[in-house]
Amino acid sequence: MDVTFDTVYKNPEEIFPGHTINFEKATWFDPWAIGLACLKGIEFKDQADKQLILPKNADMLMYLKRMHFNKILMEFTYNSFLGPLHALEIQEHDNENVCEILHCEFRDALEAQLSSKIRRMFRHFGLNELDEARATALVGELGNNVFDHNDGQWPSSVRGAIILAQHNPNKHRIEIVVADPGIGFSGSLRAVNKSIPTDEAAIELGMSGVTGRVGEPRGNGLKVIQDWTINKFDGIVRIHSGAGLVVVDGNGQKAQSVFSIVGTLASFVVKYKQ
Repeated sequence: MDVTFDTVYKNPEEIFPGHTINFEKATWFDPWAIGLACLKGIEFKDQADKQLILPKNADMLMYLKRMHFNKILMEFTYNSFLGPLHALEIQEHDNENVCEILHCEFRDALEAQLSSKIRRMFRHFGLNELDEARATALVGELGNNVFDHNDGQWPSSVRGAIILAQHNPNKHRIEIVVADPGIGFSGSLRAVNKSIPTDEAAIELGMSGVTGRVGEPRGNGLKVIQDWTINKFDGIVRIHSGAGLVVVDGNGQKAQSVFSIVGTLASFVVKYKQ
């Protein structure tokens, strides 16, 4: 069973039943699904009946190990479920198309990763110097948004930006996901506009340039991300916050109501020329 953006919203109760993350039948992952699992892991971490069911598929276990999924889930008190991943031994350079999960708890950690691991990652993925700089700037915009809108307001003991990345060289496609367990678009924007009716409406408002930061009437970061991703890279921007999901690509913008998450999951998918 593929566990990806294209499948997870069709049967979410199969993957996230109760307080469980169920990857048992997984035969393929994308970073979006792993980002969702990270946020669900944070949401469930204090529940006495929480469970994590790892894939039976050996290749998928290796994928999770390469992403350092076991390390991030240990932070969220899931160590008792992680034995099969801890036992795996891999050569880190075996697959440079999968990037380890980065958890930047503070802005200075994000800035350090942008200038080192993240920029090098895009270089390894094969981007030219200009596209490498553009893509790194997009990650910076998404990551800085996390701290701009959540500092001092984190709803749980887990804070920061969780960054995931994957490269598909056959399709010349890179996906970057930034997850955060913060107050979400609605929590931020309702500080200045209490009449926003739904989470998807809040996302659409935020993507139009409206910000929830007091004293700042406009916020252009998400507009820049959309412009660069779609016009420079022929790509896709996706945001899931609360119970809202908005997808923007070259065909326009689509919004829908989906299952609820804590915080926000945002991604950009870029396509590049060989």
